Amino acid sequence: MTLATAQPEAEVRVDAALVTSLITNQVPEAAGFALGERFEGKDAIVWRLGDAWAVRLPRRQVAADRHVTEVDWLPRIGASWPFRAPVPVRVGSPNTAFPWRWSVVPWVPGEPATKAPLSPAGATQLGRALAALHTDAPVQAPRHPRKSKPLAVRAARFEDRLATLARRTDGTAWRLNVNAARRVLGRGASVPRPAATWAHLDLKGQHILTYHGVLAGIIDWGDAGAGDPAADIGQCLVLLPPSHWDAFVEGLGGLDMPTFARARAEAIDYATMLALSRDKTDVAAGWLGLQALGVAQHHV
Repeated sequence: MTLATAQPEAEVRVDAALVTSLITNQVPEAAGFALGERFEGKDAIVWRLGDAWAVRLPRRQVAADRHVTEVDWLPRIGASWPFRAPVPVRVGSPNTAFPWRWSVVPWVPGEPATKAPLSPAGATQLGRALAALHTDAPVQAPRHPRKSKPLAVRAARFEDRLATLARRTDGTAWRLNVNAARRVLGRGASVPRPAATWAHLDLKGQHILTYHGVLAGIIDWGDAGAGDPAADIGQCLVLLPPSHWDAFVEGLGGLDMPTFARARAEAIDYATMLALSRDKTDVAAGWLGLQALGVAQHHV
């Protein structure tokens, strides 16, 4: 088992001249807006476009393949969401200069929750956002090749991560209770899943934006698709401190015991991935999540 890999190299060069050409030729009504700040993530490159918009372009084939959720489905399912999201307003076509579809989306202002945490009121708003998102997904809805699968199918990779974290004693004061983590995941994996709903499936703190503690928006929908709503709920249990869990569940409209068992298992699975990241913010979030879930301790 190895650490999460560094950001993969972009498979196509995206510069201001290319973006300007794409906009001019395919979205001429936006040609008068100036390009602004550029942001580059693992899967996409985003350019500000004027004050209210942004251009989102995949940077590698695997991201372009998953881009279908954002360009084909978000405009259908996101029109009435009670939260802001970069739902495409225009979709560009591939051409000789750029090989994949791309989109013009609303710019969602805010600070990542990793830097500006949600307040209890913001946690309630996050719960309401997920309640609105978690509607029945049709059979043709996209599915993430890993995150949409049941926990039991992902158990082998979880065991690999447990073994790696258990061996990691140098340079960290964190200690993982492997048996406790394994029990929680096993109990959650044994609970039957309901019919698939729409789910974000990548609710790390960098993808949840805040403004003075309230929810400003949810971004980066490249992994979204049909899945278990407990996956999103579990990721939020890692993001939020336990003191905010009741407010979050209030926003969800309640949480039954089978869903909580699956969500707690999903949370531990997700937190172990964060704890093995190369990103220090993710590592800290992962260990704090494991502590909140009762399977890790910090020794000073």
